[in-house]
Amino acid sequence: MDNNKSSVNVTDHELKVLMKALAKSVQYVQTKYIVMTFIAGFLIGFGVAVLIMNVMGVSQKKLFDANIVLQKADEATHGTQEVRPAVKSVTPVKTAPADEKTVESSTSAVPQGKGTAVGEVKHDTAVAQAKVYIHYAREKDKKMAEDFSAFLKNRGYASVNAEKIRHWKRDIRYFHDEDEDSALLLKKHLNDFLAGTAKTAKFNLHIKNLSTRYPHAQKGALEIWVFF
Repeated sequence: MDNNKSSVNVTDHELKVLMKALAKSVQYVQTKYIVMTFIAGFLIGFGVAVLIMNVMGVSQKKLFDANIVLQKADEATHGTQEVRPAVKSVTPVKTAPADEKTVESSTSAVPQGKGTAVGEVKHDTAVAQAKVYIHYAREKDKKMAEDFSAFLKNRGYASVNAEKIRHWKRDIRYFHDEDEDSALLLKKHLNDFLAGTAKTAKFNLHIKNLSTRYPHAQKGALEIWVFF
């Protein structure tokens, strides 16, 4: 009987050890499952993030390329618009006769006491011969462009036209070397106009000589590209 009781006790002990081992195994498997689930979730999230970043990068690149194409198309359009007013008529180059050369020589020898009168004559001639094209950029610039056009006409400019063309430039362009003084005078008149306008601050315009690029443009043509 004692031997049978001892055998039963040993079996119960082994069963308890086995149960504990099984419980630890189950706990280990559960812990491992949780860790693997966390790692899998992290990897999936990282993969999705990388995919989203790649998609955004491709989209930004396409958007950048599209902006470049639009900018080039815009520049090409502006280039066509810029030369349009200036090439309306082509004036052949004339050789000055001997009499004109004599007049030029005598003009250069005018005494300094008459310098003011000569300057006024040049001023009036430049204003009378100039053909001004005002290209304003925005609809809200229309009123200022019209006021500036009226201002120039009061200063003696016979030909002044205003037109809306989308751009972001501020410059004055002339197309023949002899029109440089007229361009400088036009810049001075713009500064005078802005000085009398309280709403618009004075700004600087660049003067561009496009005689090499457009040698057949109309003589006396002046383009002022501006936004107020």
